Amino acid sequence: MTVADMSAVYFITQQTKAILNIEDSSYYRSLILDYQGEVHSHYKPEQIIDHSCLLDFSSLDGRRKSIRNMLKIHSKVPIPVIPDKGIFMLPTASVKNKDCVWLSYYQIDRYEQQGFQTYVEFRDGTGLYINTSEKSFDMQFKRTGEVIARMSRSIYFDKGVFPWNS
Repeated sequence: MTVADMSAVYFITQQTKAILNIEDSSYYRSLILDYQGEVHSHYKPEQIIDHSCLLDFSSLDGRRKSIRNMLKIHSKVPIPVIPDKGIFMLPTASVKNKDCVWLSYYQIDRYEQQGFQTYVEFRDGTGLYINTSEKSFDMQFKRTGEVIARMSRSIYFDKGVFPWNS
């Protein structure tokens, strides 16, 4: 990939809500939802996440390996894209599944089962139906919360700083 190609890549920010896989388009591979609206990209969701991880001096593969080791899991691995900025993405299904949607953890306000899908409402009041059960989604949400807790533990305990003393 050249520097010119990189300028066309969408980089995940704190404003990003979701990245959806598009299979029915001959050109676009992803639909990104953020506070500005919808953005189409010819990059796959995993490529967008990888490019965004590179901003934080890692790669999607490196982050995935680290979290797999941390949580002892092998599929549907949450990714700390830019942890210092609170950007954590969770997949709703296996990345090989066409229904996989990547959601930004801190953009999620609530979620509930509606029929055979789970409705995810974002902090801005918009929402999205996901092809997964609430139970499965809840597990992903909790896994991501565990990643965040483990990664932030050193902020409070390894350096002798405690939130109640601040």
